[in-house]
Amino acid sequence: MPTRISSLVYYFISPARQSLAAVLPLLLLATSIIAAPVPERPDGKLPAAEEAEATATSKHIGLHGAVRRALRESPELRAFAWTAESALARVRQAALWPNPELEFERENFGGSGEFSGSGRAENTLALSQMLPLGGDIKHRHRLAEAERDLAAWDYHAVRLGVVLDTSRRYIEALAAERRLDIARRGLDLAHELESVTRKRVEAGEASPVEQSRVAVPVVEAELELTRAKLASTAARQRLALAWGVRSLGDARLVGSLENLSPLPEPSALVATVNDSPDVARWAAEISASEAAYKLVRAEAIPDPVLRVGIKQEQGQNDYGFIVGISLPLPFFDRKQGDLAAARAGEHAAQENQRAAELRVESALSNSYFTLAVAHAESSALNERALPAAREAYEATLSTFSAGQLPYLDVLDASRSLLDLERRQIDALAAYHNAQAELEALLGGRFPKLSPQANLSK
Repeated sequence: MPTRISSLVYYFISPARQSLAAVLPLLLLATSIIAAPVPERPDGKLPAAEEAEATATSKHIGLHGAVRRALRESPELRAFAWTAESALARVRQAALWPNPELEFERENFGGSGEFSGSGRAENTLALSQMLPLGGDIKHRHRLAEAERDLAAWDYHAVRLGVVLDTSRRYIEALAAERRLDIARRGLDLAHELESVTRKRVEAGEASPVEQSRVAVPVVEAELELTRAKLASTAARQRLALAWGVRSLGDARLVGSLENLSPLPEPSALVATVNDSPDVARWAAEISASEAAYKLVRAEAIPDPVLRVGIKQEQGQNDYGFIVGISLPLPFFDRKQGDLAAARAGEHAAQENQRAAELRVESALSNSYFTLAVAHAESSALNERALPAAREAYEATLSTFSAGQLPYLDVLDASRSLLDLERRQIDALAAYHNAQAELEALLGGRFPKLSPQANLSK
């Protein structure tokens, strides 16, 4: 049954909107969707690709179903899932100590005099290990964790993009079907006017010239219908391609454009700017910059290398242990350039966070303006203009049938009615697209709207 298209993104991304801790489960989700090939499911259902093909020709398609399929089949999302898996692997790698080194040394052989041959040869077997006393491993691990968090935010942003793109395609396909209905009604009105005119001509109440004149609107209506059919077919195909199939078949879109939600207060939108993934990710970026600075500072502390082993002379059973330690002397390279670069990167991340806040506020302002204008226009058209236009058309047609009005008045009334209906569809589509953009900007948190996604199933 038709339900309103509102909260387009909330249903799919609200679990990751509150904090970075809530985004991390998306990273686990990312790593779970990259396995290939698709395994058989224990519930007996088809694998993902086959299920998408099978359900693409089902009787009804709702927005939720379309978005779920797009999320499941998106190659871009799969690519970022692999990136997330790579980030998790780097976290594991960063926690590891450097490998020890096994050394073997043979000396005092193959020379001259008493060192000729191998009688005085000495063999040394030693093991050396670098000791990261500056906390290199700890800070490297923290940096890898911050980069993992960034990968989670990037995955979340791509997921939002897939939801928004699919929502737009769904809205456009639904609007194209509505425009097709209007085109059919336009042709019916043209035929109705042609029929009334023909009867009047046959009754001698109108000139035969009017019969020729009404043929032009019929042709125009037929062309408009052809255009609307092609546009609807193209929009449905774009929607199908969102989840990897080429056609929706005879499936019917079950959403409705007419129901509008109350407008949120602009101040409520501004208060949720920090919930935007474009802003929230910069907190992780700042953490990564701070971790990078601490890592460079730790690497600036010289790490000693401990060496232990055993030494034996050739031909003797005597042996001795050796112990040594080496320490780099930071005379020239004290990581001063890397420290300055890391500190600059930290400042840049802070400025980018502020720039992201301003950019999101600007985008929110633009989308809210579009939302408010479309809401006001569609409401005014539906409540005032369209009822008046329909009443005017019926009155002019009735008066024309009685021979009391010229043909052009009826034609003008029918065109005005159809134009207003098309304008209403455009306004409704603009409203729902703007609402989807707002929700994507805010990570799914849309103030003063029901948290339940009241969409077609």
